[in-house]
Amino acid sequence: MAEESSSLYAGTQNKVVSFINGELGEDITQLSKASKLLEKARAKKLELENKLSSARKGDGGISQSLNKAESSLKKIEDLLQKQQQAAKDIADHLEKAQPVVEQLVSLSSKVQQLERYVYYLEWILQVDEINSSIQAALLIKAEERCVKHYAQLAELSKTIAGSSCCHLVKFVNDTLMFWFKIILEKFGGEFEEILKAFNWPFITSNILKQLPQPSKEHVAELHAKLDSLFGSLLQLQLPEHLIAEDPIVAIIPEWRPLPLPLQLLLKPLRKRFKFHFCGKKLTNNIEKPEWYMTQVLSWIRDHSGFLKKRIQPLMDRAGLKYMDAVGEFSRGLMQLALEKLAADLPMIEDDVVFSHTVDETLLFNRELRSAGGAAATPGCLHVLCGDTIFDRWLTLENKFAAEKMDALLESESAWRLQYGDNMADVDDLMVPECTEAFMTVMLLITDRYSSLPYASHKMRFFELQLTLLEDFRIRLTQLMRDKHPLHASYCSILNAVNYIILVLKDWSDLPVFLQMQFYKVQYESFQASQHLESASDVAMETDADISDAASQPISPIVPRFQLSEVFQDFDPSKLDFIEGSIFDETIKLLEHIRNEMLRNIVETTVYDIKAKSRPYRNNRDRLHLMEQQLCRPLFDEAWQKLAEHLNKFFFEELILMNNFNEGGAAQLQYDMTRGLFPLFGDYTQRPENYFKDVKEACTLLTLKPGSAMLLSEVLAVVVHGGGGGDDDDDRTKRADPIAALHEGAIYRLGCDEAYRVLHLRTDLQP
Repeated sequence: MAEESSSLYAGTQNKVVSFINGELGEDITQLSKASKLLEKARAKKLELENKLSSARKGDGGISQSLNKAESSLKKIEDLLQKQQQAAKDIADHLEKAQPVVEQLVSLSSKVQQLERYVYYLEWILQVDEINSSIQAALLIKAEERCVKHYAQLAELSKTIAGSSCCHLVKFVNDTLMFWFKIILEKFGGEFEEILKAFNWPFITSNILKQLPQPSKEHVAELHAKLDSLFGSLLQLQLPEHLIAEDPIVAIIPEWRPLPLPLQLLLKPLRKRFKFHFCGKKLTNNIEKPEWYMTQVLSWIRDHSGFLKKRIQPLMDRAGLKYMDAVGEFSRGLMQLALEKLAADLPMIEDDVVFSHTVDETLLFNRELRSAGGAAATPGCLHVLCGDTIFDRWLTLENKFAAEKMDALLESESAWRLQYGDNMADVDDLMVPECTEAFMTVMLLITDRYSSLPYASHKMRFFELQLTLLEDFRIRLTQLMRDKHPLHASYCSILNAVNYIILVLKDWSDLPVFLQMQFYKVQYESFQASQHLESASDVAMETDADISDAASQPISPIVPRFQLSEVFQDFDPSKLDFIEGSIFDETIKLLEHIRNEMLRNIVETTVYDIKAKSRPYRNNRDRLHLMEQQLCRPLFDEAWQKLAEHLNKFFFEELILMNNFNEGGAAQLQYDMTRGLFPLFGDYTQRPENYFKDVKEACTLLTLKPGSAMLLSEVLAVVVHGGGGGDDDDDRTKRADPIAALHEGAIYRLGCDEAYRVLHLRTDLQP
């Protein structure tokens, strides 16, 4: 204890020493402050003693606060005791009530089970009542009542379709199917008899029959009966969950069943189709798909009138105005052709026969659409979009197009004009025969794939087109390298490149290529998002994940035939946010070749002219040859570039490099105005405007000596900062050199150039 006191004392002593040193510092003159520090410490001590005294007497409120805190703690303890007691009471009550609860739960479960039995029996009773009602209606031949009760049973089947009561579901569905077959046999038989009275189907064998003409009363009776049976058959349609999946669903997933009356209308035609094209008849020829396709189109054409006049009004009255009778009939016949086509295509080994079948299918689809009624149906091209079939089709398209390209470029008439040499005045573009034929092939490919149902398949065909265009561009480049720029074939190749550029720019605005651009932007956006996700996944992978993945085969980000979900429906309004066109890259490459070839022609022509003496004479033949070999737009560009080169050559290398006396200047002007400028007079009314440097130089060289001297003095002020000599007057210094040049019809040459040309005159030289 003594040690603790001494330690406390020492600590206090140190604090006091530190405090005094801090207040007084090391300056001995500050010791006078000690008395003030003592008084301040005594005042602080007194203040603390007073506060302590007040706290002991309860005047400061501390005692009251302590009392309240103690009271609150006591209340909390009481509440905790009550809570513990309440919890104990509740637990005791639950323990006593548990047997009752278990008994109630058991009773409730039994009640619910009994209720389910009741509901189950009610369902059976309801089905049994409907069953009896249908049977009674059939016995008394109450057709409307029979169909009404059947519709109630069909509604019950739809309602219970998702139930877990499998036996009840089976009972209801079996009952429905039982009555469906019986009612269909009765109503369907009557319906077919009425159709026979109308001489249905309208085929040659029926038309040749000499049937007696029915009376008007009998015809009216037939129409009334047809109307009644048609409506009844529509109500007899099975619910979708009971209809057996049609094989065509594997080809066209969105296929929907035909209305029941239309199925009966197609029944005799389906039999004939199977007999002729699916059996051992000679008409079942895998190499002649046009036979059964033509037959389908003939049946549609022959029956359209009856369907529009007799069947469509019945569908409208039955609430099926959104359906087209001819369209549904065509869809049913198209199903026959599709099933036949889907069975035949995998069996075709010969490429020629396969290509012929594809051609006939495309033609069949086009004629089916144009026949009317089938425009809203999925179409018959889905069968060509199967994985194996489509791959083979695309491969053959590439093969045949490449072979066609080779044949066109190797043809003796490849670089002749498509309409003949005598039609050059009519064909301003002067398109070679091979180029026109190649672009026709490209257009035919577009027509073939533009009707395909899936965007991913269209994009693959478009990629094929880009590949073929690139191959053709490379072939043209190779041919161009082997030709002299002034050779006729070289100019024909340039015409070909120019024509392809113009055609691709026109195609960029066609709806089919706007769709391709829309789909391309979507796919590129999808790929970008996939790469971002892949990068994120890679960043999160562990070493074990990476080692496991190393042994797995690499697969593409998106499988070729699972791209349908990537592409949204084409929306033209979104094209405003897409820059450029789908052919921009191809056009850019072609324009590079075009500019290079045009530059080679111009530079070669200029070099040829430069190499000759007095080059501006007797060269009309060279221009005329270029005019014959290049199309008008390219020739216009070529002769203007040629004029530009010649103007620069004559001005810089002929005029500025020589001195001219009066006779030489006159001869130069004569040669330019009478020899050079007229060469281009056939292509522009003012050829001298393309030789402004030469023209103005000739003007300066042929000025009268006095005018030339005055103009030289005016220009000297600008060029040298002073006059031409000591006798310059103020008028010369104040003259505007630009105005002086304009006064002499000099607008192109600047002051320095004009001054230099003037001093090429021997009469102005010292």
